[in-house]
Amino acid sequence: MNAQSKQRSIDKGDPHWIEWLTGVVSMAFVLALIGWIGWDAIGPRDTAPELSVRILGTSAEGAGYHVRFEIANAAKATAAGVVVRGEIRDGGRTLETIEMTLDYVPMKSTAQGGLIFTSDPEGRSVRVSAVGYSDP
Repeated sequence: MNAQSKQRSIDKGDPHWIEWLTGVVSMAFVLALIGWIGWDAIGPRDTAPELSVRILGTSAEGAGYHVRFEIANAAKATAAGVVVRGEIRDGGRTLETIEMTLDYVPMKSTAQGGLIFTSDPEGRSVRVSAVGYSDP
């Protein structure tokens, strides 16, 4: 027998406590992740998107007046082809109405866009609202 074969192995056979701790923490993380994905897949779903719109600002740009807005979807349902209508009103009279379509607003998310009016919205009532969507 040579000298190398007589040397003892440095492996003791019993794993270090850090290895056990790492394994337990990893297993708990994986099980929690599987549970969360399972709950999200079979859990309750909203039947329709909950869309709300807020105006971010107004500015004069080129030949028009740019009204930026943010649309939020609070539901667990995505909305596609979201139609947004903007109106400039002076008293009880509607001066201008514009519509645009956003491709989609994901669930529990927001999207931003802008409407370009020819009438100056300064000192007038500007209303922007979501008026329709389709299911993706």
